[in-house]
Amino acid sequence: MSSRANWCIFMVTCACLVAGLACSRLVESGVRVQTVTLAGDTPALQFLPAGPGPHPVALLAHGYGGSKENLVCYGEALAAAGFECYSVEQPGHGASPQSYSFMGAVQTLEAVAHAVGPVDVFIGHSMGGFTGGEAVREGGLKPKLFIALGSLPILGEHGPPLLLLAGAKEEIFKPSMLKARTDARCVISPWSEHALEAWDRLLVNAAVQVACTAVGKPPPAAATCWRWRLIGVVLAMLGVLGLAFCLPRFPPPWAWGRGLFVATIFIIAFVLTTGMWRDVMPHLRYFPAQGAAIVITFLVLLGLGRLRVPWWGVTMLAVALWFCVIAIPAIRSILMSHMPVFTLVISVVFIPALLIGTLLGRITARHGSRFDGDVALAVIVGCALFQWGRPPRIKAPEPSPARAAIKLNAKLYDACVGEYEFAPNNLHWEPIKFKVWRQGEQLMGQTLGKRIFQGVFEIYPESETNFFVINGAQLTFIKNDKGEATEVISRMKEYPDMEGKKVKH
Repeated sequence: MSSRANWCIFMVTCACLVAGLACSRLVESGVRVQTVTLAGDTPALQFLPAGPGPHPVALLAHGYGGSKENLVCYGEALAAAGFECYSVEQPGHGASPQSYSFMGAVQTLEAVAHAVGPVDVFIGHSMGGFTGGEAVREGGLKPKLFIALGSLPILGEHGPPLLLLAGAKEEIFKPSMLKARTDARCVISPWSEHALEAWDRLLVNAAVQVACTAVGKPPPAAATCWRWRLIGVVLAMLGVLGLAFCLPRFPPPWAWGRGLFVATIFIIAFVLTTGMWRDVMPHLRYFPAQGAAIVITFLVLLGLGRLRVPWWGVTMLAVALWFCVIAIPAIRSILMSHMPVFTLVISVVFIPALLIGTLLGRITARHGSRFDGDVALAVIVGCALFQWGRPPRIKAPEPSPARAAIKLNAKLYDACVGEYEFAPNNLHWEPIKFKVWRQGEQLMGQTLGKRIFQGVFEIYPESETNFFVINGAQLTFIKNDKGEATEVISRMKEYPDMEGKKVKH
């Protein structure tokens, strides 16, 4: 290729990058977005509408492994409709200094709701729907409307109206499960799945329509700036690909840095163009894991090169993974049932990174060597793996206080024996069986459920009705006039209380 053609490609590349960066920062007219700290130490994105207040308030909570940026589309659209919105960082996620626990997340939402004033609309995606639902049950959150996105919260008898939103390809909470709820209105989008529901425009528009109705506001026209942001991302990525295509060879001492340079430019462009709606800013605490992932990926690619596996072999591997994990519903359903977080990371993070890295690496190797392409691919995959979809930071559990067991009469043990069933709650959305039996002078138990299995454990008495388990759980058996247990209440630190009815003696 002539130097003139190369120069023209370079100029077009720069224009794409600049245009992409400009488009990716656009927001709806009149809407202002800023980062704030609420309730002492909870980071949040604040979306302010145009015009003087007061405005109805909407509180947004992301899902497990997400960040406050995940629900930008909902916050922006609601702000354009006249709502003051707060998308909070759940404990243990993103920039939050707190460690994650379920009840800690519930208490955070309650504290934020108290700080921002009466909440008119709450939107929770996945785990955010459950923590919000528990806050409603506890009375710390009292919205006029509760919108659950890819979630099945339990709001209690006196909860607000409930709107369930999900994609037709939702893997965790099947549309049939949502439609079976008689206490909620349900909207199903025909194309999205669990991870993409946060950006599904049909669901966003449905949420805005119902939210406006709940507060007596006329719904506005659908937001459109998201299209420009998407165009901006595409332009920036095309610019990076063009740069990789026209980048000349590096001098021999620095030849190894060509792939690293291209990957770095790609990551910078991606961070700058998608930072508004994804937590893509690098975090120092993830650098060691990302470095290890880069090295492992590079060694694998190096081994494939030594085995003379062609570049298209890596591409075929990425396509095959995509087809198995995403395109075949049966396989995806099985994986999501048993390993939901792992499956989401593979389908939403690893496979796209592998596809993009393969393309960028191939272009990088075109004017360099396969080594350059391997470096670019390894850096992109390694950085992506621990940047998005990572589990929250969880504080090590505190040791349970020492408890002394007492001796009880065998008849008192027998009064507790039976099979109990815990109703679904905001932590376990399906019924859980709890079996209790006596083995000699020891009470034994086992918990069984569709997504839960706990081996046999010993139950120790503290009184005739209060018992404890080594893991810190406390069991209180409720007895009738005959002294027979009819219910059991399970209490455990950082978890909601669970009440189980005896269903079998």
